[in-house]
Amino acid sequence: MTPQRATPTAIDMRRDIEIAMALAANCPNGAVANAVRCRLQDYITGLVEPAEAYLNVLKTETRERDIAEGTIRHARNLTRVSSGDPAARLRLLAKSVDHLLQYATTAQARRQP
Repeated sequence: MTPQRATPTAIDMRRDIEIAMALAANCPNGAVANAVRCRLQDYITGLVEPAEAYLNVLKTETRERDIAEGTIRHARNLTRVSSGDPAARLRLLAKSVDHLLQYATTAQARRQP
């Protein structure tokens, strides 16, 4: 029987963003970096839908919406590609999680009364 993983919190995600940026600068290869990359990819997968809710609160055909759509699309694509410079991948995944988390948090805050 495999242990169930707890649902990651924003604090978990922010911690892993910081770890990824430090690993990218110092040690982008190895088991620890790979584990962080996998967690960041999982976060992206889980954040895409809540981040897309943010698009619903934006006016159509605005620069802000275009940027958010592009960011979400890019984050999705990052989860499908596993090759490339390990340091760059860590940075890209970390920044994508950061942006998607901001979008998801903003959408949630706007829904609450």
